[in-house]
Amino acid sequence: MILQEKKIVDHELFTEIYQQYYKDIFRFIYSYIVNIKDTEDLVQQVFTKLYNHMYLFKNADENVKKWLFKVAMNEAKNNLNSYWKKHKIDCIELEQEPAKEMETDLAFCLKKLPKKYRLALYFYYYEGYSIKEIAKIMKVTESGIKTRLKRGKEKLKKEMGGD
Repeated sequence: MILQEKKIVDHELFTEIYQQYYKDIFRFIYSYIVNIKDTEDLVQQVFTKLYNHMYLFKNADENVKKWLFKVAMNEAKNNLNSYWKKHKIDCIELEQEPAKEMETDLAFCLKKLPKKYRLALYFYYYEGYSIKEIAKIMKVTESGIKTRLKRGKEKLKKEMGGD
């Protein structure tokens, strides 16, 4: 039996990273799967993975944020591709009708966009990533990201009623 060396976790650094990036990761996952309860669970899973991999990081820099987004994207994809998600109907979402005044709200309209456009717009406008960085995170070519941003803006404009 091979014993693994126990990794020492810097709890202060973990707390700093958690406090600094929790809201960003929450918003990102929510924009991806559009379900509060699942988002809460997935955020917890992302930060559990961070805790288990703290030995990779020395400080709360931009590399940690990129790593968190990559893990968050993978967790959200796994969640959406799970058998359970594909074969159930979310009764809570069926009961909730959007309020008429919310139909022009940007966040509400973003939720209606296809995932590939919604994510590209989120990374570019909410997180401030460059097209090159987004392409690397989403594993798509830079021209593909440019196209998604252009089409996403067009769809968003149409969804919001013109201008």
